[in-house]
Amino acid sequence: MGNIKGYQAANAASLMIAHDFKGKCWIGMSKYYLLFIPPDVVHNNIAYDKPRINLNLADAQLQVDDKILLVHNANGSMLPFIYTVTYVNRGAGTLTLQLEELYNRAVAWAEGIQLLDTFPPQYASNGTLHLARGDFERIVGKMGGKRMEEKALLEHIQRSIRARGYYFDDETLYNYHICLKTRPFIILAGLSGTGKSKLSQLYAEALGHKQHYLRLPVRPNWNDDRYLLGHLNALTGEYFTEPAVEFIMEANEDEDNLYFFCLDEMNLAHVEYYFSQFLSAMEEEQEKDRKILLYGKRMQRQLAETSKTQTVPAQLLLPNNLFFTGTINVDETTQSISDKVIDRANTLEFFSVDLDKIPQPTMLPDPVPLSTYTWQSYRVRVPDTSYRTRIIEISKILNKADLGLGYRVLHEIEMYLANSKELLDPLVAFDLQVKQRILPRIRGPEVISSMMKELHEFLRQNKLIRSQQRLQEMRTRLERDGYTNFWR
Repeated sequence: MGNIKGYQAANAASLMIAHDFKGKCWIGMSKYYLLFIPPDVVHNNIAYDKPRINLNLADAQLQVDDKILLVHNANGSMLPFIYTVTYVNRGAGTLTLQLEELYNRAVAWAEGIQLLDTFPPQYASNGTLHLARGDFERIVGKMGGKRMEEKALLEHIQRSIRARGYYFDDETLYNYHICLKTRPFIILAGLSGTGKSKLSQLYAEALGHKQHYLRLPVRPNWNDDRYLLGHLNALTGEYFTEPAVEFIMEANEDEDNLYFFCLDEMNLAHVEYYFSQFLSAMEEEQEKDRKILLYGKRMQRQLAETSKTQTVPAQLLLPNNLFFTGTINVDETTQSISDKVIDRANTLEFFSVDLDKIPQPTMLPDPVPLSTYTWQSYRVRVPDTSYRTRIIEISKILNKADLGLGYRVLHEIEMYLANSKELLDPLVAFDLQVKQRILPRIRGPEVISSMMKELHEFLRQNKLIRSQQRLQEMRTRLERDGYTNFWR
């Protein structure tokens, strides 16, 4: 990170680099600054849906209408937000910033300082550093352009996928994207060779994160989480890592970038055996509470007493920039999927490929280098309750076979509906959620036949075509075999 520590020492509360840039986007007498902020402010205040932030900051240089680029105090990355100072209270030592623009990517400290004409510049007595006009222009120019509209972003991803010679219809791509926004764990079920794992890979590559994608094949002997998390040798004090835990550690250390983890054929072993810690951690709303335990307090004390230095922390977080996709095949070699897993994921199906629509590979468009901050800006955090009455009606029908819905499913359906606005028709979005979140719960012998008949009629009356067709397939198997479930 170059000389970032020296910069921080010059002004422990905050460090600002100032210059008198008049760019094409901003005119007038405003000055422009880089402002260092601590990690807790980044995590709690810096987001697209929090356009105004208040900071405790006393600096005589800052004036109303000055323009601010924020710098993460821990790693020196220059965040892709541009703010304007709207209020300065020098007596109270406070400052109010208003978000003006969001760009696509953050600029690493090492990359940013290479853009400066003169480095290091001279310190002023108040801890600010004046830069040339061109320095600011070059930093912003490295941020990958302004934030795209969400549909334009998805159109770019679709072009990138088809340029690779693969085809997924718009509904499938949009559905996958919305599912990631709702919960960072998706199950892709279907026949072998239908492009399940490829969808997750191509999505990551289109967003400029090819190097942040891990595809890990699950093995039938995975009976606990050490195959993902590794283990500590209590005798030597050495922690033996696995690719998965190394990947998660990297995601924790690099919060500016998105990370995509694909568990391929995840039901070759019992998912809840090796993935239970992850499933439980994902339940927490706050990132700081999504903890994965690697070893306990007793072992920490033993290591401290023996003065053995441990390079692997006792616990990891599942950060907001980490997404999980699991692919499953349904055949005689695989394990069944439990309710614990089904309840925590959307299930997308891949049982047919439109071979006549597969395009010829062409020149790839440049990836859009999307930062975590920009991707998170597309998320909606307030649920859409407009279909709650119908969800309750479905739950009442399911209760007749003791298969009713819980709080989690209700909440996440409504979060999906909120995140699908302007991407999918509301009825289509609700139809997909019934198919992906409710129908996978249905299984049993002929005793559930009357419930399924009533549910089928409800779906028909409400024009939930996808769910109606899928449920009819399940009813047909029930009549033929005397038992049915969602999995084909």
